[in-house]
Amino acid sequence: MTVWRKLENDECYAVALYNFNATSPNHLQLEVGELVTLRGECKDWYWGQSLRGDASGAFPKNYVMIRECHVDRCGETVVASAGGGGVVHDIAVTLREWLQNWKALYTKNDDRFKFMEVSMRALLELRGQAASGALPQDLLRRVARTAVFTIDKGNRILGMELAVRTISGQLVDPLTTSTFKLNALHDEANSRIDKNMETTPSSRPTSQGPTARTYTVVVNVKNFVCRMSDVAELSLALHDSSGIKLTESILLRWPPQNLAVELFTAPSLVFTDLGSDIKKEKIFLVCHVVRLGSMEPQNIDHRRSTITGALPTTSAGSMRRPFGVALADVTQHLSNQQADKEIQLPFYACEKDNMDSLLKKVISNRDLKDQKHTQGLWVYLQMFEGDLKQIRQENPHIVVGNSAFARKMGFPEVILPGDARNDLYVTLCSGSFSRGGGKSSERNIELVARVVDKNGQTIPGVISIGAGVPLVNEYTSIVYYHEDRPRWQEVFKVCLNIEEFKEAHIVFLCRHRSSNEAKDRSERHFALAYLRLMQKEGTTTSDTQHHLAVYKIDHKRSQTSEVETEAAAACLGLPSRRDELPAGSDRGLTRGPLSLVHRDTLTVATKLCSTKLTQREEILGVLKWSTHHAEGTLRTALTKLLRVPNDELVKFLQDILDALFSILTQVEEESCSYTEQSYAVLVLDCLLVVISLVADHKYQHFQPVLHVYIEQSFCDALAYEKLISIMVWAIQSAENGEVASKRLLQCMKCLESLVRVLVRSRQLRAALGSRATNCNANGDNDPYCPQLESLLEALVWLMRCGDHALTCQGSALKYLPHAIPHMIKIYPDTQLSEYTVRALEALPLGRLSNQRLHALLELIKGPLGTSAGARAILLPHLAQTLRALLRAPAEWEREAAIKSRSVSKAARLLGADTTRLIDNSQQQQFVELCVETLGEVVTLLARDDVGPVEGDRGVLAKALLPTVLKIAVTMIRERGREEGIANDDPLLRKLICVLLDMVRQMSEEQYTMVMKTVEAESAERSESLVQDALALMTSLLQRPVFRPHWADMLHLQHYVMMHALRLLSRMLRDSLASIDESDTDGLNSLHSTLAEWFSTVGLVASSPPLQLESVPATRKHRVVMLYGDIRRSAATLAAEMWHSLGEHKRYFIPQLVGPFLEVSFLNDEEVRNTIIPLFYDMMQTDFRHTLDTYGEGNLRAFENELIDKLDVLAEAGRGDAAWRARFVSLCGAMCNQSSELRQCGSTLVAAAARQLDALLQYRAAPTSHRMYLITSVLRFYEQIERPHMYIRYVHRLAAMHRASQHWAEAGLTLKLHAKLLDWSHTALPPRLRHPAAPESHHTHLDLKIFLYEEMARLLESGRQWEAAVEVIKELVLVHEQNALDYTALADLHELLASLYRATLHQTRLPNSYFRVRYLGKGFPSHLLTPKGFVYRGNECDMLHNFKERMLDEWPEAEVLLKLDEPGEDITESDGQYLQINAVTPVISEKWAHLVGKPVDERILQYYENNNVNKFIYSRPVYKNDDGDIISGNNVAGAKEFATRWIERTEVEISDNLPGILRWFPVVASRTFLVSPLEVAVETMSNTNRQLKRVIMETKNTNAILHPLTMRLQGILDPQVQGGLVNYELAFFTASYEARHPEHCGLLQQLKDLIADQVPLLKFGLDVHASRDPDKKMHALLVKRFHELQQKVEQNFGKRMSEFDALSEASSEVQLRANLRDSSDIDSRSLATNRMSDISTGNESTSKSKFISAFNRTRISSSGTLTPRHKKRSRKSEVSLQSSGSQWYTSATSNGVNSTINSAITSAIANAFNNSNNNMNNSISSPNMLETTASPLRELRQELVTERPLRADAERRLSQRASYVTSSEPPSNRDSLGTTDSNQDEEEPPPLPVKQSHRSLDLDTENNNMDVNPLPTRYNYDLVLSPRHSYLYQSKRRNTCELPPANEKAPTPPPKKRNQSNA
Repeated sequence: MTVWRKLENDECYAVALYNFNATSPNHLQLEVGELVTLRGECKDWYWGQSLRGDASGAFPKNYVMIRECHVDRCGETVVASAGGGGVVHDIAVTLREWLQNWKALYTKNDDRFKFMEVSMRALLELRGQAASGALPQDLLRRVARTAVFTIDKGNRILGMELAVRTISGQLVDPLTTSTFKLNALHDEANSRIDKNMETTPSSRPTSQGPTARTYTVVVNVKNFVCRMSDVAELSLALHDSSGIKLTESILLRWPPQNLAVELFTAPSLVFTDLGSDIKKEKIFLVCHVVRLGSMEPQNIDHRRSTITGALPTTSAGSMRRPFGVALADVTQHLSNQQADKEIQLPFYACEKDNMDSLLKKVISNRDLKDQKHTQGLWVYLQMFEGDLKQIRQENPHIVVGNSAFARKMGFPEVILPGDARNDLYVTLCSGSFSRGGGKSSERNIELVARVVDKNGQTIPGVISIGAGVPLVNEYTSIVYYHEDRPRWQEVFKVCLNIEEFKEAHIVFLCRHRSSNEAKDRSERHFALAYLRLMQKEGTTTSDTQHHLAVYKIDHKRSQTSEVETEAAAACLGLPSRRDELPAGSDRGLTRGPLSLVHRDTLTVATKLCSTKLTQREEILGVLKWSTHHAEGTLRTALTKLLRVPNDELVKFLQDILDALFSILTQVEEESCSYTEQSYAVLVLDCLLVVISLVADHKYQHFQPVLHVYIEQSFCDALAYEKLISIMVWAIQSAENGEVASKRLLQCMKCLESLVRVLVRSRQLRAALGSRATNCNANGDNDPYCPQLESLLEALVWLMRCGDHALTCQGSALKYLPHAIPHMIKIYPDTQLSEYTVRALEALPLGRLSNQRLHALLELIKGPLGTSAGARAILLPHLAQTLRALLRAPAEWEREAAIKSRSVSKAARLLGADTTRLIDNSQQQQFVELCVETLGEVVTLLARDDVGPVEGDRGVLAKALLPTVLKIAVTMIRERGREEGIANDDPLLRKLICVLLDMVRQMSEEQYTMVMKTVEAESAERSESLVQDALALMTSLLQRPVFRPHWADMLHLQHYVMMHALRLLSRMLRDSLASIDESDTDGLNSLHSTLAEWFSTVGLVASSPPLQLESVPATRKHRVVMLYGDIRRSAATLAAEMWHSLGEHKRYFIPQLVGPFLEVSFLNDEEVRNTIIPLFYDMMQTDFRHTLDTYGEGNLRAFENELIDKLDVLAEAGRGDAAWRARFVSLCGAMCNQSSELRQCGSTLVAAAARQLDALLQYRAAPTSHRMYLITSVLRFYEQIERPHMYIRYVHRLAAMHRASQHWAEAGLTLKLHAKLLDWSHTALPPRLRHPAAPESHHTHLDLKIFLYEEMARLLESGRQWEAAVEVIKELVLVHEQNALDYTALADLHELLASLYRATLHQTRLPNSYFRVRYLGKGFPSHLLTPKGFVYRGNECDMLHNFKERMLDEWPEAEVLLKLDEPGEDITESDGQYLQINAVTPVISEKWAHLVGKPVDERILQYYENNNVNKFIYSRPVYKNDDGDIISGNNVAGAKEFATRWIERTEVEISDNLPGILRWFPVVASRTFLVSPLEVAVETMSNTNRQLKRVIMETKNTNAILHPLTMRLQGILDPQVQGGLVNYELAFFTASYEARHPEHCGLLQQLKDLIADQVPLLKFGLDVHASRDPDKKMHALLVKRFHELQQKVEQNFGKRMSEFDALSEASSEVQLRANLRDSSDIDSRSLATNRMSDISTGNESTSKSKFISAFNRTRISSSGTLTPRHKKRSRKSEVSLQSSGSQWYTSATSNGVNSTINSAITSAIANAFNNSNNNMNNSISSPNMLETTASPLRELRQELVTERPLRADAERRLSQRASYVTSSEPPSNRDSLGTTDSNQDEEEPPPLPVKQSHRSLDLDTENNNMDVNPLPTRYNYDLVLSPRHSYLYQSKRRNTCELPPANEKAPTPPPKKRNQSNA
């Protein structure tokens, strides 16, 4: 016995590594990746439970691996995943949910399959990255965002719910979040998914505030390859597309000192402070390569790289020589974020051009860049968002170690207060130098830049030649060889502090560098230029190009040894720029060792990046305000500051503000007498300009700079007093002119920043503990500021002003809410709230409504909303304001339409809708503002951190709930009237969310208070409130405003609805208890409201989002844990309310049957157990009420409603067998226990169960079988007398038939409805009306006539003309009897005539019939009838086609090959088996008397194949009883005839076909045997009848002769099985008569038939001769006839037929006289020179082509087939002999196949004759017997066929000579015949002689060769082929099937012989 040990860890999980197939009931089957909970273990096994279901069992230990799992518990369901929590867990859970949907997509071949596969693989990869634990925080956040985005996108594709998450990725809890906020989160997530369905987010989401974008680019250098032997400087920087440098350079020495180490530890090159324009412009990474060494490079030919070559050394005298440029366009790389992709910067050598020209040339020349380069710089590049500080925090791994940082050459977009910078960028542009010293060549100029003081001393360490290297004392330029006009374009940076900056200047020393090292060492600086850094007025040098004067250094004139120092000091006395040179300086200008070289010049450019030094005099004037104040020019300086460009102001924002606040507090003046020229006023104007500048959109990224300044750098503790006083003065002086008004407007716009300053100042004052007189009594440290009251009072006064202050009032409303959060720091919130409310109330309600709402919205978002005391003051005002302003958009439109008379007039003139001409965007925006404000309020009241909110909720509900409810109902109704407008309206959704939140937050006491308030206003309004609430809930449930995949919103909506219904139920219950019974109107109104309440509860319970059966288990349990099962809550609430009705229950029957039934149909056991007993209670109530009222109890009202609703709900897909069982078990049991309901209640329960059984069976069946199952529904409704339901299903069945194009069945179905109507003018009751047009007909007569006319049209479309005739006849009779419209009567007679004509003149192919048995339990139960069904097939339907259709319908089924009775292995199996065979209809007894009478064959054919309910099918059975008595040679055929019996089965179906269905079940069947003699009699009788028919048809000159020829040849010259000889050997023997004396009558009958055939043959030959046949053929037939006649008359006697009077007097049959000339007859031998008519004359070509079109086979010129075609013809002959089934043959000649082929023959022959007539009419020939000019007409008066129909036996004869291939219907042969060339013109083209194995002989005959004697032929028309012969087993083709030639010819029912025409 296995002992299981319990695991120590109760929460132990394992992951399946392999699939484990359970081989025992105790095993647990596992799939790879499945998670299981481990419960116990033994040696080699674990015992566990799968997390996918409740299954548990044992499994091997080595199949799983124990893993640490993250577990979420939702009730009893455990959701676990291995790998960690957070996004790792969410991905695992999501993939499990997607897996099943993904498999379903695969099975459906859905296009979404590939997309989901890619998404799932992406999630797997992301999960692996997140679970690895190796990602830094920034990448982990990016992975999480990408995973959440992919999950949302996949859920959208699959149609799954939208999961709303927080910023951290956690699911939002709907119960702790307001509905309004939850809707906003859904909207945001939905918009994000809609916007980015084709993309994947790679960067973090951007913040909503106005922030500037700063980017940092990180470059990692990996290798540099070029041909160079010296040391190189690599200077890297970013350039734009024009070659302008954007950043500082980063300098690298190449190769590094420690090559092996630094190759893999190269520092990161960081370019920071880049603006957002870097993503818009084309960016190049450029590397200038400068060689350090001698003038000429060393000739060492190897490739320099980081790997090869020895490290070169540099000498002290080495110069910087240009070597080349490496660059690449990195724009795409910056946007792709591919850090692992290596980038090559191709190297371009500097040969003739300078470095700048080379750079611009490469950038502009695409051909150069596209070339393949082997030299270059290889780097990795990546861009990050954020400045350097942010990069260090978020991506510390990027900037660790010895990284080099290069800043942007200019200010970043944001200059923070702590970002002190004082950089001057100097660009060496170019120079022009003359040759000196009598030199013949140009110089090699080297420029050295130094920063020196006023004494000429070099300031050390202030020049930066590039990031990554220390600061240097001087900068040395590149040396260009022999270039007096060099262009350097080199940049270096000067880094000086402010004090040094004022005293310093830059000197540029020029030196010639010689290629001779000895000479080079002796070279000294020969010239100097300098640049002042500060101007005389104290500003720095401007940002422009400076053309500097060049001074020659005369070393001889130097007074000291330090010539360069002396020159650097002396130059300050000389002009710096050429534009400063005095007049006459060209004649000489000297000072010390310096003398001007007038022709030489040096051009440099400067760019200042300083937060301390300015280039503007105006700014400098304010910064030095104390000096100007002392000089009395301060007012002027302040005025000039207002005109400074904005870019300069923001650079010195902090310094300017410091100066302004210093002026404000330190300059003394009287505060009570401010004027426009007061310092305080001017300072206020400057402050407003600076603050407004920061508020401008262009500089909005400086707002954080201003805030940081105020919070951290501002330090003036006295500023608040002056600032408040000057602001109050500005408000109060608003009426003093335009300037004052503009100042006030600007002041209101800057109110927030000004308040920030004064609050900070007051806080500093309180912190300092100043003992000023204005301090309050509470102490110096209290920040309370009483001075603020003056400002608040001033604002209240402003709101009372008139129209002149309207703009300022609007600005105050806009910006005051933003200042409140700062004021509250120095002023009590309650008092601040009071002042705010006073200010709002001071403004009239109709003024600035939009701004007022915006202000209220911002106030409620701010601290006044979160503070309980302040909110208690603010909220009532807000509620009253919203109540007064909030109206529905439709009301705004109506009001605007009334007010705008001009618009109305324009609308009338233009014919447009008035409201459409009004621009309602403002009103729409107004309503949105109201709703948004309300949403913020309810969101605020839903929080738990804002203090007590119960009172606030009550105030809000009391003031606004009725108004909001009314508006929501109005908006939904307005949208309901507009067709095509869905409820997907954001405004409506927000309004519904507000309403849901208000109801959700409402307690019962608050609801009672609201109702009392409403009732106090008006009792009608209280009732309307309840009705509006119920109407709104109904509308929301029927037309949801939330999207289907917003599951959380939908569930929360239903949850709140249940809360509202509970509140309403208590009120309704109290009203019901207190209502006066005598108040009839009030009672009816209350009952109506209660009924609507019950209906709403039912809608809530049955709402689709609450049906949890189809949702994943995780989601289901989450919903249950959050909200419970709302369906159960609704069912319980409905039951409680029902039981509380008491005596009022009777008023709700049958009204509530439908809602309760719908709820009980929900697929939840508890709901059904709660609701179904209510039906019994209803039955009791209804029974007792009728008993008390009428004295007899009944359930009629309840029964009618129950039956009706059951039908409607079952049709809608509700209900199942489980409900039926529960209904019967509960209600049935209760009824049986009740004495009063035992009979009627049980009967009703049983009827409902029967009804549901029929409806469920009908609903579950496929569409093709619903037609059959609908009949059981019809029978049920007919039995219980529900005509309206019966009629509805009748028309549904007719619609199904119409859709399937079963026109006859559709017409016969409508007859069921017509039978319920009378031919009277009685008013039509609603239960008998047409369901599709209930108001179109008002009397029985109207509707019945309409139905009959529709029936006639359908029957005519279905070619049931005889049935349509009966319908029209009845309509004619009704019209005649009622003297109705004679015009309609005339139309009916015309229609009747057309129907009669259609019967005779239109082609009608008969339908086939098939018997089908469904065997095996795999079929539905309604198909498992023991005897099967008989199906009515399509026209000309073949058995194999029908089988294919059945197999298409049942693809899993198998067709049985035998019709024997199957065994239990088939009938009891779970498979599907079909037994299918063709059957032949038996003419009904009503029309059997037509058989044998002179009735047109087409009429008889209709009755043989329609209105039938009996069918037969046969199969051969061999008995050797009489075969032994036959002896002799060649007796095989006779033995076949003597031993072959026929087993015939007759089946009877339940209804006639065609009927209301295409098939009916078999109700009876019988099987009997037919003896061989009886078969012979039937065959002979059929042969005679068919021969007679063909003869009569051929008498018509329009008929084709070929069928008669073939028929006669088949009888007189048989080629198979010996003809009549077999009958003689088989039956006409003494031994047979002795053994079967009972067959004497049959033998005599057979003899009579044989004898009667001779006169028929004789008459047929007469007719044959009259039609100019082939003379040789006719002569052969005459010869064979004489032989047969002699034999038959000798053995059976001579007979006289009805045709003897018509035959000629001569006893011999003669050929018809030929009209050809006798000379032609003598000159042409019939045996040798006779040619086929097909090959004669011009007519042959067209006719032969016409024949080919029918036969689709090639015909030779002689009209014969080649031997290959002969073989194909033989195959065609045998392949078309298949009957309707594998073993069975029709018993009569009028079988289905025979009729089909006859009809086809008739149709094609008619067409052929018409064509032949047209051709013959156009040809004249002297050899024609006669010419018929008149059209073809029917001259006979009896109903005979216009076109002859051939019998089956004749068709088998003609098949041997036909050109029909195996794929063509055999009827095509009817158009072929062998005639003479002088045949009547209406005859079709003649055909070749009958084809057989004699075809070669006939071909020889047509080629003037001797005729070979024809071999003996046997009459296969009268013989059946052996069972195992080739003919018997031949394959069926896709054509109309014919009976096999070896089976006996079908025998039609007996009919009278046609009377011959006189």
